[in-house]
Amino acid sequence: MSAVKYFIEQNSRRLAIDEFLSTELNAAGYGGVEIRKMPMKSEVVIHASRPGVVIGRRGAKIRDLTYILENEFGIENVQLEVSEIENPWLDASVMASRLARQLERGVRFRRMAYWILRRVMRAGAIGCEIIVKGKLSSRRARYQKFKQGNIAKTGQPANVFVDHANDRAVLKPGVIGIQVRIMRPESRVPGVVHIKPPKPRKKEEIELVKKPDEEVAAEDAEVVEEAFEGITDIDELRELEELDGLELVEESIETEEKPKLEPVQEDISEEEKPPSEDDSEEITEEKILEDLEELDELDEGGVE
Repeated sequence: MSAVKYFIEQNSRRLAIDEFLSTELNAAGYGGVEIRKMPMKSEVVIHASRPGVVIGRRGAKIRDLTYILENEFGIENVQLEVSEIENPWLDASVMASRLARQLERGVRFRRMAYWILRRVMRAGAIGCEIIVKGKLSSRRARYQKFKQGNIAKTGQPANVFVDHANDRAVLKPGVIGIQVRIMRPESRVPGVVHIKPPKPRKKEEIELVKKPDEEVAAEDAEVVEEAFEGITDIDELRELEELDGLELVEESIETEEKPKLEPVQEDISEEEKPPSEDDSEEITEEKILEDLEELDELDEGGVE
């Protein structure tokens, strides 16, 4: 097989797989497929906005897709993967599929097209264009275009930066074709100058004058820091606190004992000393004897 025939066969098979998956995974927000040929396997990556619908309940849907790709499309050793689209509003295939499904449900094409257009521009796109063709509101076919922003139509920017997708909605009057173009926000069109926003200026900090109370408090803090300078161990601090406590106790004891000093003994003469008990007894006996002697003398004088 020549190289030309090989590439034609590969591309035709890829288009058939893409068409099959777009009809099979409409509800999942299908956004495209990538087929990568490896030495031992073939990787098939499906892009979708709702990967849970592609996987199915307990992986039933993904097993069916793997079986169909191996048997009907002839892909050997298929390894199927599902990749979630980060921003589906900037994916043209997802938007075209969503518009087609809504038209099949009976929604008016103008209302749905304007709604999608506003959501795409709100997501950050530079431009968006939606074209709807078919029997829209009359017997004769016509087309209507909805556009906002700027879109490159020719040259390399149109091939690189513009995402393009087609879909169709099957209605009773006939088939309606849908064409969506979205210019992504990261596109850089030649001839357009992009100015970087200026850097924000730093606000000037206002230095407040310290109050006198704050200055005194700062000085006290410095004194405390100097006092504890060189002491970094907690055990040393605790020992110092215990020692301070002991000194305070001793001082309190000394202050209590001070008023209990003995009074100064003054020299008192013997005459001023108070008589003791023995001396008082002797004095009373002497007085009694003197009284008795006086009585005896009086008795004798009377007898004479």
